[in-house]
Amino acid sequence: MESVVLYKFIPYIIYGMAIVFSLGGGALVYAGLSNSTERLQTRLRMRSTLNKGRALVQESASKSAAEDWLKKAGNPLGLTSLTYHIIFIVGAVILLGNYVFIPFIMTGEFSIIAFAVIFIGFLFFLPSMPYSLFVFFMKRLVDFQQAKKNAEVFMLYDLLINELQMMKVSRINSYNLIKDLLPYFSTIQPFLAKTLTEWSSNIGPDAALENLGKKLGTREGRSLVSVLKSLDRVDRVTAITSLKGMQEMFTRAQIENNRRKRKVTTDLLGIPVKVTHFLIIINFIVVVVIMVSNVLSSSH
Repeated sequence: MESVVLYKFIPYIIYGMAIVFSLGGGALVYAGLSNSTERLQTRLRMRSTLNKGRALVQESASKSAAEDWLKKAGNPLGLTSLTYHIIFIVGAVILLGNYVFIPFIMTGEFSIIAFAVIFIGFLFFLPSMPYSLFVFFMKRLVDFQQAKKNAEVFMLYDLLINELQMMKVSRINSYNLIKDLLPYFSTIQPFLAKTLTEWSSNIGPDAALENLGKKLGTREGRSLVSVLKSLDRVDRVTAITSLKGMQEMFTRAQIENNRRKRKVTTDLLGIPVKVTHFLIIINFIVVVVIMVSNVLSSSH
């Protein structure tokens, strides 16, 4: 059996050796016909071409649908569009090589079923497909991230009201309030820290708070920004009244966010069941195709 396998691979080994020797001979001829300056210029041109190609690949990846979804989801596991596409392509090549091309080289038979299953499976992970598993996971992660942000925004409302109620002076300093409350947060802490940095720079407090509202990306976050803008210009009682009014409105929105969060958890827990049903359906289709092909071959 091993001798038969080796016999099948002999032509490919010969072709590989011929390619290696041809490339080696071409390199030796080039080294003999060119001087060191020409070789240095050629290396520089090749390096420049590679850098331009790498920049084009990174630019196209940054404008892809996968990059948009991964940014909205907070780049889970440090994934970017480029790394995701590399993993996607490498996985496709490995599966096709293991289940399609290597069996074809070994037996000479091309497995259409294996190719179709792998092709359909990878279609479900394409970022450009609106109903793919990739888009499904990203939507759930985005909803989960928004729910975490809203929960901490609600906590910020509560902490601001408590701080204002304990104050003995009527003059409010929003910068110091946010700075003192910064350690209590995890999800929105980077956004608040960036806002404080911009606050004390040439940008100013209003522009810094506007940027905070854009980074939070929720209606509740933008409402909080509108309240924070007016804290320094109103007295303590008015600020507490405004914050309590916004908190009551936000509480109703938070109830809806909690329902959405439970729905996300339910959907994530239901994924193994859905995948199992999908595999059962695929297995049933494969069995039907094999049975039909056997019946047709026997009738011929």
